[in-house]
Amino acid sequence: MEQTPDPARPTAVIAARVRSLRQRHGWSADGLAERMAAAGVPWTRIVVTKLETGRRPSVSVEEWMALALVLGVAPVHLVVPTGGDEADPYEVAPGRPVSAWEAREWIRGRMPLQELGQDARVYFSEVPADEFRIDQASADNMTREFRASSGER
Repeated sequence: MEQTPDPARPTAVIAARVRSLRQRHGWSADGLAERMAAAGVPWTRIVVTKLETGRRPSVSVEEWMALALVLGVAPVHLVVPTGGDEADPYEVAPGRPVSAWEAREWIRGRMPLQELGQDARVYFSEVPADEFRIDQASADNMTREFRASSGER
């Protein structure tokens, strides 16, 4: 019997992505801290190190957004895994996993997490009228297609 991996948690994903992207840029922890400070978030090398080693329990929304800006990526790609199996579980709230793909679509405002009790009518009700481009049938079709392609039922 195949075992499902433990769900990825947001702060752990951010930590791993920050380390990977920082190294890809060729920056030291000091270099990232300096760039964060220039973006208005007063980080030090110690803050970067604690985040990357898992000794920092959380990242504020302001820090998350500044990290995405400084590292040159979309915020969603810092908080949800981008590699591996799209069906791997990702914890959107404690004990509430969904697939990485579903988490990204939810964050992007494209799909409610109906299996976790979200009502599509409420979810889409906050979308500004001039940005609304998806209906419930489309969301259901996207979910069915993803589940079929990943072997999920």
